[in-house]
This record gives sequence, structure tokens and C-alpha cells, in this order.
Amino acid sequence: MAGPGRRATLVTHEGVHVVLADGPRERRLLVEAPELPPPGTPLRAAVSFDRLPAPQIAAIGRLAAWMTGVVPPPDLTTNQTTLLRRSLQALDASLAGASVRKTAAAVFGADRVAADWLRDSPLRDRTRYLIRRGHRLMEGGYRDLLAGRPGRSPA
Repeated sequence: MAGPGRRATLVTHEGVHVVLADGPRERRLLVEAPELPPPGTPLRAAVSFDRLPAPQIAAIGRLAAWMTGVVPPPDLTTNQTTLLRRSLQALDASLAGASVRKTAAAVFGADRVAADWLRDSPLRDRTRYLIRRGHRLMEGGYRDLLAGRPGRSPA
């Protein structure tokens, strides 16, 4: 099938075990059938509510993409997710008129700002960077994320 990453299937008496590994995550699914059905075959998916549903739903989406030959965008790493979340928090604070210091307190916490808010503090530089990055995302940089180019999003 199309797309980057590692894929493996193993047929057992339970069905077809599918492993999809692309980027930082590995997803394991069980297709309860003697073999993988052809594209277009309706499948029913079970989601366990004793675990977070979002990763399970993402795995189902990856399986559907793999079976139809569609290349899904790469996953964001934990660091990329944190950076994106902080950039959006900084953008929200900036759009609300918050100062750089208040933005830092909203993103990193008031205790950290109280302890580390010096003239040449890396925390100040980081906060300014997050504000700029948030504005660039708002001005169209989000399209890179949607197109599966997380590394090309605004610096």
C-alpha cells in the first residue's frame, strides 16, 4: 500500500493483526476477519471507553487511510504538540491585549515567571517567540499543519 512508515500484518485465529507505525506512534489493531477486506468493504470499529478515545479513533482513521492507499499526514510529536499548544495560548493572550509578562504567566505559570523574569531571561525570549509563532499560524501557517508539514510551520 502507499505511504511512508512501517506496516505489518499477521493472520491468526483471532483475525488479522495490523501494526501501523509512522512517525512517533505505533498503532496496533485487530481486524476480525480471515484476511484484510478489499477497499470499500464496510467495517465496524470498537472503541474502548476505559482508555482515551482520541488515539483509538486516530488509529481507525490510519487503518482506513492505509487500506484505501491514502497517505495520512504525519503525527505531531509530543514536543511539536506542546509547542503548538503554547503558541496558540500565547496568540490568545496577545489578541486579548495581554503584556508579554502576562502571556508568559498564562503559558508557563505565574510561579515560573516570578522566579525567572529577568531582562535577558530565556523565558522572555521564548514567550516573544511563541507570540510571533502564534500570529504566523493565524496568518496562514496552520495550512502547513493541515498539509502534513509540521516542520515547516512558522518559526
